[in-house]
Amino acid sequence: MLTLSNRSLLNKTFLADGAFSLLVGAILILDAAPLAALISADATPLMMKLLGVGLFAWGIFHLAAARNGGPVSTAARVSIAGDVLWQVASLALLAVAYNSLTTIGVALVIIGIVGVADFLFFKLKGFASERAALA
Repeated sequence: MLTLSNRSLLNKTFLADGAFSLLVGAILILDAAPLAALISADATPLMMKLLGVGLFAWGIFHLAAARNGGPVSTAARVSIAGDVLWQVASLALLAVAYNSLTTIGVALVIIGIVGVADFLFFKLKGFASERAALA
């Protein structure tokens, strides 16, 4: 059984991000065609599948890093940088492709921005706590 009470905030956040990324990645892979049509006339099922594979890999990275009380400092930095890049890419997508996105597509991008911002906040807070404990 997975005991969460004695895990650090950073570790719990990695577990949550990993599980959520696996779930969303699987949905994007399995339902690529209807999701592409829902998001934009320019989106293709291949785009959705590639995004899903990327999220699936991101989830595996997080769950692997969270094993045995992890993540290590390098994994935390990679994860934080990845979240920041996601935010930048999402904002760029809205800026460049806003007119080609459906209302649902825009809403899903914004939901993604907010969701990743939440994970990023807890990663930063957890990482700072762990670094302060070491000092």
